Amino acid sequence: MNMTRMRQICLRLLKLKKTDYIVILLVGVLLLIVVLPVKEEKKTCSDSQKKAKAKSVSESTYDDEEYEKLLEKKLEGILERMDGVGEVSVMITLSDDGTRIVDKDTKETSESIEKTTVIYDDEDASVPYVTSTDKPTVSGVLVVAQGGGNPQINNDISNAVSALFDVPMHKIKIAKMISREE
Repeated sequence: MNMTRMRQICLRLLKLKKTDYIVILLVGVLLLIVVLPVKEEKKTCSDSQKKAKAKSVSESTYDDEEYEKLLEKKLEGILERMDGVGEVSVMITLSDDGTRIVDKDTKETSESIEKTTVIYDDEDASVPYVTSTDKPTVSGVLVVAQGGGNPQINNDISNAVSALFDVPMHKIKIAKMISREE
């Protein structure tokens, strides 16, 4: 634009009445409201949010064997750092495969309370919506350690395992590792 055109626009703006300024201001505010996104309060999860959450819960869980191996490796790493324990091999058994808590819709009437499981469609099947997953429970632990013949070290290992997995002492067995002579 050239300077004369700009001057003409400025002169027109100066000649406007107060009501014209108010109209221009209101149109500008209206445009801002339309253009800027507004955050809504989340009262319920949409189907896509439920699917995403359910998939993240299922992807974050291990199958039983992977979970056992992960616990065994972590326990071996910790026990080998304890004084006098030496090299360690661990076996863990699980009593269950964990629990999955599903979402339920609750309808209350004056006579009764009705609960129904929330279901979503996952490709070809209907799947319950899982809100949380509890890990499997450790039922027994076998520790084979180089220092396993020492009663004090056996006691230390038993106390550590019991504290970590909340397993009763009678479900923890410590054995001495055979020496590998070459």
